[in-house]
Amino acid sequence: MRGYIFTEWERKRIIQYLNTGTIPDGFPIIKMRMLKNLPKITQDFKLGFEFWAAVQNEASIELRDFATESHLWYLEHLKETSSEIPDIIVDDIKRALITRNMMFEAAIENACLGILIINPHHEIIYANNAMTEIAGISKNEMIGKPSDIFFSNNESYIKWMREELDKEDKIKHTIYTEQKPGKWLEIEAAKITQGDEHVATVACVRDVSYRKNLELQVKELIDQLTSPKPS
Repeated sequence: MRGYIFTEWERKRIIQYLNTGTIPDGFPIIKMRMLKNLPKITQDFKLGFEFWAAVQNEASIELRDFATESHLWYLEHLKETSSEIPDIIVDDIKRALITRNMMFEAAIENACLGILIINPHHEIIYANNAMTEIAGISKNEMIGKPSDIFFSNNESYIKWMREELDKEDKIKHTIYTEQKPGKWLEIEAAKITQGDEHVATVACVRDVSYRKNLELQVKELIDQLTSPKPS
């Protein structure tokens, strides 16, 4: 049975050669056929990429993701071998990555959780829509400001969080921090690293004021019921 370029028989022997370096039976014939037909094979590659670009919107998300990963691998291989990179591959990858980035950005921007991204100097470089609602201030009022603007009345927590992030990749504890009277925030934070370098911290923030205030009311009521009554 013939594949799009190689027969199954040829494909097995090529994989064997690439994986082991040994020359299987029939390999010289395969090499001779490929070199002889290289212009046609190259044209088929180009035609295949052009055809995919025209019909990819009809493919499933899984198939489009597979194609993008394959194109990225092929692009890296061409760079390593100093080969010419076809424009159609670059354009296809750019379209796919732009679409992915737009989806990721929309998901983060419209998430129910407040999301902050903080640089290694503890300055806020990103805040999503939910964070503006939770904090009660605009993005412009947050961007570039120190991350402790929400917790300036709790220096011990700020110090603890930074020390924990220096030691660990993420904070797994659930912390309630009072921002202002009646306002309580639950914070989870994790470091973003590239290699050994700390490039940013991402924090997920929930407004848990209702739950926390309810807990305080219940505690106060229990204390009132269980406290000794004056005789």
